[in-house]
Amino acid sequence: MPRHLSVLLFALALTPLIGGCKPTKAERAAAPPPAAAETDAAPAPPPALPPGAKAGPLDLSQIGPHDEAYAHESLSPDEWASVALMYQSKGRFGEALATLDQAIARHPENAHLYAVRGALWLQLEEYAKALADLERSLELAEDPGVRVNYAEALRRFDRKSDALASLDRALATNPDYLPALFNRGVLRFELGDEAGALADFDRAIAIDPAAAAPYFNRAAVRWALGQKEAAIADLDAFIERAPVGTWKETARDLRASWQEQLEAKR
Repeated sequence: MPRHLSVLLFALALTPLIGGCKPTKAERAAAPPPAAAETDAAPAPPPALPPGAKAGPLDLSQIGPHDEAYAHESLSPDEWASVALMYQSKGRFGEALATLDQAIARHPENAHLYAVRGALWLQLEEYAKALADLERSLELAEDPGVRVNYAEALRRFDRKSDALASLDRALATNPDYLPALFNRGVLRFELGDEAGALADFDRAIAIDPAAAAPYFNRAAVRWALGQKEAAIADLDAFIERAPVGTWKETARDLRASWQEQLEAKR
């Protein structure tokens, strides 16, 4: 099995889902399932928000027309972010970014706004812009959710050691923070630290036994370590918990392949 697990960012209202493309057969043995991919056409999740932020659509009819005075002028930073998220949820990314640009012009020291714009850049695969915004957000206020997104931006530039340090810092703030724990397990596996990856996925499963994705990744680590039967058991646990969709079928196909290999060696 290749030493690769595509990074999965939990859809917990803190981190954006990266990717979403249907995997090739060659990738299926190693890549984890997107957490929000209940169907093959799952909608893109919202950008990141720091803990405590209230994301969601804002009724623009309560704001008024976009005249020369610009109707958002009196909004708080959180309200600006909500407007941007409403545009993003409708796929109107240009308007989401324009809203965030205007918000940051009015509130240039607000970490939240940089975090949201950075996450949106990350979703749009504009990694240099994402890195700059997320770095600025962290300069203004430390936050484990932003740390996870910052780590993903670093990983996109193959700065895996720096990404790992960012996730370590997030977990120093909150040792049970699932997105950081999960993604650190992925990075550790990519860097050849199977024992560390296994420990992170073990911990993720202990924190939330109902979450499907950690079982898939732990299965991949266990298979690489030669723990064949345990790996198959983890795939069974994933299949039991995962929603109907591409990755459930991927896991079933993978399980059949592994079972066939295991029986051939007996």
